[in-house]
Amino acid sequence: MKSTLGTIIHGGPVDESEVKRVRDLLLYEGAIIKYKMVRFFCLLILAASIATFGLLGNSLAVVIGAMIVAPLMQPIMGLAFSVSIGDRRTITSSLLVSLGGILTAIAVGFILTLPMASLIQPESIDQIMIRTAPRLMDLLAALATGFAGAFAISRKDVSDTLPGVAIAVSLVPPLANVGILLALGKTSLALGSLLLFVTNYLAILLTGSLIFGLMGFSQVAILDYSSRAKRKAIVIALVALLIIMIPLTYTSYTLIINNTITARVYRLGNEWLEDTGYRLISVNAETADNTVYVVILGDGDLPDTALFEEQSRELLFGRSLRIETIQSSSYTIK
Repeated sequence: MKSTLGTIIHGGPVDESEVKRVRDLLLYEGAIIKYKMVRFFCLLILAASIATFGLLGNSLAVVIGAMIVAPLMQPIMGLAFSVSIGDRRTITSSLLVSLGGILTAIAVGFILTLPMASLIQPESIDQIMIRTAPRLMDLLAALATGFAGAFAISRKDVSDTLPGVAIAVSLVPPLANVGILLALGKTSLALGSLLLFVTNYLAILLTGSLIFGLMGFSQVAILDYSSRAKRKAIVIALVALLIIMIPLTYTSYTLIINNTITARVYRLGNEWLEDTGYRLISVNAETADNTVYVVILGDGDLPDTALFEEQSRELLFGRSLRIETIQSSSYTIK
């Protein structure tokens, strides 16, 4: 049954020539290992540089360009392939290459940011901040990307989709973001970006290993591979992923609560200010002091704030409410 499923997914039986093609594509071994390593780190440094400047410049297009150039998917998929066939030697080499790439990307972000650190306020840059709070949705996207990546690599007829796979998951940008935030002294935010990368890394590793296994690559063993090494690597990755799901779940829960509070308070606020000289400008529930800030703009007699506070109390999930008033006469649109 497994062999039949692998044939269907792969588009044909997996033979030794197909195993060799995937090994040559993904693994760092053989006579050209030095060439492959030089190419990998040159591309990675360039990709991390592009990602750093794209993040600092708040440019999504530039960040996407860095994703296309980045070669970091290769050693991760190489590790997934090695795990699927139980090859201890290439498990180690692929792991070392990917770890070297991780440290390099962080270092590039750090070095390029350090000279201009005093000029940068990361909280005002969307492309930096959105990569500091990973959610369960990011994990699901990475799991799907692992499936897509292994499928594209193992089938020559769909290998042109690999750039799209690289864009679908965030690898180098969050690592460059770690370096940027470390250079700026924002350690807690840097840990959030690192968590996003590790989430993607482990998800791709697990799903990639599964797909390679289903396709039957482990059944065409050229060497005497170890099923024990395969099981051990998968268990370690799975346990690590389950641990990571704890902060991801918390972040996702917090986001849902914040969005719920914002929507409910916004609706109640509009009802409260109806037929008055004031209008609701903003509701901010994403604060560190457990306070929901409501900003209103207008002139004349202020509506009954006590009534609004009383009505909104049940909507705040135990948080406090603060109303800030801006007079229209002193408000200038810039």
